Amino acid sequence: MRSVAERKASAVDLVLHEIRRSILNGDLPPGRPFTVPALTEQLGVSHVPVREALRQLEAQGLVVLSPSRSAIVTPLDPEDLRAIYRLRMTVEPELAALSAPDRSAADLDELARLVDETFDRVPGEEFWEPHREFHAVLIRPAASEWDLRLLRPLWDASERYTRLVFDPVGEPEDFATRRRHVHSELVEAARSRDPERVRTEVRGHLEANRQTMLDRMSRIGSTDGQGWAARSETA
Repeated sequence: MRSVAERKASAVDLVLHEIRRSILNGDLPPGRPFTVPALTEQLGVSHVPVREALRQLEAQGLVVLSPSRSAIVTPLDPEDLRAIYRLRMTVEPELAALSAPDRSAADLDELARLVDETFDRVPGEEFWEPHREFHAVLIRPAASEWDLRLLRPLWDASERYTRLVFDPVGEPEDFATRRRHVHSELVEAARSRDPERVRTEVRGHLEANRQTMLDRMSRIGSTDGQGWAARSETA
């Protein structure tokens, strides 16, 4: 974890960003315990912004705090994944459908550009930001700030699973080709400006991702007899 002492922004925002980054990229893996003093030393700040950042991360479901000065990264669990995607599938397809008739040409161009940026090469760490932005643009212009406040924690929570199950770095090179095709179909649905087609495509996309992750989690858990949660704590 990198020190945030010399960076310019509020201490809480910097600490929140750095801990969240470490959780999402696996530097702080699921089930791993850590303490506030250890984080303050690594990050180069006082315990106050660390504790506030951890409280926000707990509200987002990324960490579990104990009454003492310790915490753990929330273990991964198939039921959590189902709950996350149940909420996403309630909100995102409807917002995308509501956006369809009013979507601007610039929004359509932006969707196509983000597909290119995400999948033009075998993805690395730079894959994740344009991928998230793609899903944000897909629900514009209908999404309100309240919609985004609801969805951002869900995107964070689902990204933890996506990073472990869809491994764009470790997978074969056809990963980019396959995923480009899937996302290009969403762009074509958006170009149609047909609300029902957009709703169906977005829902189908989320359902397929959820099922693929559940299937892969099941296979990973069955290989060692411990189950996914046990594996993730020792990964």
